[in-house]
Amino acid sequence: MPPVFPSPHDTECLERTPLSLLPMNRRTFLNGAIGLGVGVAALGAGLLGDPTYAAAQTDLLLNGGFDDVVDGMPRDWRLFGAASAPHLASSQARVRSTGSSVRLADPDATAVVGLRSAPAAVTAGGTYDAGVHVFIERGEASFYLEFWNASGVRVWNQFRTSSITGSWQYLDLRGTAPDDAVEATVLIYSSRSNAGTAYFDDAALTAVTPLVPQLAGPASLTAAVRGAVVEGDRVYLTSRYKTPDGRLRLAQFDIGTGASITVDDLDIEGTGGHRLASDGRYVYIGPSGSAWIWRYDPATRSVERWAEAGSSTTWYYSMTVHGGHLYIGTYPDCTVKRVRLTDGAVETYGRVSTSLYATAVVVDDEYVYAGSAAPGRLLRWPKDGGDAVDLSASLSESPVGILAMAASGGMLHVACGREVISIRPDGSDRVARPIPGADRYVDQLAVGGDGAVYAVARLTSNHYRVTPTELVAVGRPLDNIENQLLAVTADGRLVGVSGLGHVWNLQPGGPHTVWDTSTRGFGYPEVAQSMLLTRRQRVWVGGHFAITVHHPPSGTVRRFDVNGEPKALVEGRDGTVYAGMYPTGEIIAIDPDTLKVRVLGTLGHGQMRTRAMHFDADRNQLLVASGPTGGNHTGALTFIDLATGAFEVRKDFLPDQSVMSVAVSGSTAYIVGDTYGESTGGPILPAAQVAAVDLRTRQLLWREVLRPDWLSYEAVHAVDGQLYFMSRRPRGRWFAFDPASRRVVREGDLGGYGGFGEAGGRVFSWVHWTYDIRELPSERTPVGGLLHGGIPNGWYNNPVFNITPNGKATWGMHGTDLALFPLPVRS
Repeated sequence: MPPVFPSPHDTECLERTPLSLLPMNRRTFLNGAIGLGVGVAALGAGLLGDPTYAAAQTDLLLNGGFDDVVDGMPRDWRLFGAASAPHLASSQARVRSTGSSVRLADPDATAVVGLRSAPAAVTAGGTYDAGVHVFIERGEASFYLEFWNASGVRVWNQFRTSSITGSWQYLDLRGTAPDDAVEATVLIYSSRSNAGTAYFDDAALTAVTPLVPQLAGPASLTAAVRGAVVEGDRVYLTSRYKTPDGRLRLAQFDIGTGASITVDDLDIEGTGGHRLASDGRYVYIGPSGSAWIWRYDPATRSVERWAEAGSSTTWYYSMTVHGGHLYIGTYPDCTVKRVRLTDGAVETYGRVSTSLYATAVVVDDEYVYAGSAAPGRLLRWPKDGGDAVDLSASLSESPVGILAMAASGGMLHVACGREVISIRPDGSDRVARPIPGADRYVDQLAVGGDGAVYAVARLTSNHYRVTPTELVAVGRPLDNIENQLLAVTADGRLVGVSGLGHVWNLQPGGPHTVWDTSTRGFGYPEVAQSMLLTRRQRVWVGGHFAITVHHPPSGTVRRFDVNGEPKALVEGRDGTVYAGMYPTGEIIAIDPDTLKVRVLGTLGHGQMRTRAMHFDADRNQLLVASGPTGGNHTGALTFIDLATGAFEVRKDFLPDQSVMSVAVSGSTAYIVGDTYGESTGGPILPAAQVAAVDLRTRQLLWREVLRPDWLSYEAVHAVDGQLYFMSRRPRGRWFAFDPASRRVVREGDLGGYGGFGEAGGRVFSWVHWTYDIRELPSERTPVGGLLHGGIPNGWYNNPVFNITPNGKATWGMHGTDLALFPLPVRS
């Protein structure tokens, strides 16, 4: 039976030991935030008490209900322009409360129609909430909050737009009056591109005292590295993420002693330093999310924009200097280019494959070689330009494509899937060396001055010399890491850098030394991957290859390393914490007392990214929603029996879709799909689906398209027998669905996507793209509204609610700080 949507007449439808285990008090933890001067609120049991919401003051609008009508128009409202007059009128045909509403009928996509309130006096620096209810019959409708200075100039505005038809929708905004503001207005509006009809009612403008979250200092510290390069006796590193003040951290360390030489925070656009290269004079920085390659001068410790080689969405996945050029491979266009060192001139070779990632670029005296992520492809171009030759027939099957390449002795060496392959430039004389079973992939290759080729394996950090026929082990300095660099020094030592900021120095077949740069000036606060409030009132924060456990009442903090990013955290029956790891696909169990890590297993079956987890207490099992490896569409719902350790990976529930979220109501699990899969060129299916699965039999109950225009769900949440759904495509829509009646009972538009939370029947959304926490309409709360606005984003993935036992606050991220956000009942 297809779902029933609100009628236009329904007016109310609106076993592994951690690398490090660091118990510390909060002062010690904060000292890791080098030079940030971060303060900490006194945290105690009182934080879990009763937060209060300062009551809103009197409505500042004149005739906000539109009930006082003069000559067919609401008193104290003025037309946006004379052309609006024919399209606006008071109406009683559709009224939300009593009296009258305003009907806005925009006849075509050429007119601009609007009605503005009388000005209301405001105080500079004051915070104001504005809202209006709108019923759209067709098209869309917009609502503005505006501030004006004494000269009548609009100095600030913000708006929300809805295109949801057939139900009353509440559009609300919050703004802080600028220093020169003296008045505020609200505006109901139809843009020039819109054609439609809408009714507006019950507008309001109030001065409010915003809720104030209580900050608990940095949630997680990291020395996460993306870019690394060795030059002489030094290794340069760049931070994977920006520091809290929005700068890129670049440091150099002595590769013989591990001593910190310099640490510089650079004002560079983008989100982090993705790749580094050096020509012996300068260090070249390829940021993530920048059109420009930047050039750092170690002599002066200054940085400058150097060459424009992409767009604002470009990430530099491979960078190497050869001769007089810098060669680069980029995302998301999977393209290979070179940049002349003397003047920054850019030349393009071409696209590698349908993948988004050009992961490896290698140059010899004659050719440029480039490889891509899945679907892996290998191309060769003449060094001075020309047509590409496809060498992909030499590759082996690989779910990740090509991770690394190196050229030496007239051979090209390629790390692809479970092999290291060597070929001549024409593809002949192919040799494939299998990777030992303990290793996941080889993710770095390097060439010594004598032409010897070395490899390092992801996770195990096993180092190998690549011989003509096999991989010969030469050392293992670390475990459970992702490698960012392997280089060979002039005297034959191997220097490596991990994604966690470890630097090691290894003599092949001999001793090694490892340094942790997080304790040598490179550590910085990071955003959270995930979060969990346990029954013991510990707040677990998943970071980049680390988890930090906070006990706010005592102020103690414990931090330990894990082999990946914990994308989801849940608590089991006995207090054990389970984490879904990326990119390993591992599911791990963590003892809450000892913090000892035990690997339950790996998702496998082409699954890589845990999207959500749920502990099914009735059956003592974990439910894991996951997405596939890059370039693929089909995710899975995995059942993990915690008594036996058995994994059952089910890809058949939502074919050709990534499984984005899971919610449980009674003995039924509900999962939602994303037709775009993981880093694909687009969907296979015309619409995303929802599936219901019987947890007793693990059989599919039904699978349906509930919204034909939704290509991607983001989240599903079960509340008192109803299901709340959130979308990514279209962006930020939500609806509440009653599975019993097959009826959509509420819907709205959040302006972006994020996560749901629930406490005592109250339903919340946290959208990090609009930086707000809202209470949504529910059975308990007929009209929702804004609780917290302007929250600095501190989530790498979607925000996660961690609501306190009394339901009156949630732990979350405020920038890079752990914070407690009050969730009071709105009047």
